[in-house]
Amino acid sequence: MQSTPTIEVDSDIEKQLLEKEHVLLRVRQSRIGPGGSAVTPVSIYITNMRVIYRKPIWVGLKSEIIDVNYQDIADIRLRRGIIHTDIFLKSRFHTDEIAVKGTNTHIAEKANAFIQQGIRGEHPGQVMHRQPQRTPNYNYYNYSQDERQSEDIESKMDPVDKLTKLADLKEKGILTNEEFQRLKIKLLEKI
Repeated sequence: MQSTPTIEVDSDIEKQLLEKEHVLLRVRQSRIGPGGSAVTPVSIYITNMRVIYRKPIWVGLKSEIIDVNYQDIADIRLRRGIIHTDIFLKSRFHTDEIAVKGTNTHIAEKANAFIQQGIRGEHPGQVMHRQPQRTPNYNYYNYSQDERQSEDIESKMDPVDKLTKLADLKEKGILTNEEFQRLKIKLLEKI
């Protein structure tokens, strides 16, 4: 039986974790090498619910923390170098790109896979914030009573009457010839 390694989590990040949230992977900027930061390396924590970015400032006495839900991630890019890989994360709502430069290539690829799984909603215990489902008659009930009645009358109209009405709209200049032809074809397909 193989035990899972414990992931080191900074105390300020641990305080931010939700009740059923757990860290899947920590990606840390290299302290040495190209793109590295010897004193204050940047980290991202990939959890089952979101990605948390931590940037230490003032020699680690303070830190900037940004969390991004998976459904708010617009793009993830990896820039592979000879020794290290840089990770760039673009959020739909943050103007700045989240960047972790000088990371281990293997860990960066693993992070990319975890984030892609999170975007697809495949992490266990992940809560997706989806738009409410619309009922089949959703649009019908958002119209006024007069609009609904005219819609009901039009749906009960004979196809020949509808075609005549379309021709009248074309003659009045409300419909262009292309619109008239397209609607006429649609109407004739329904017959």
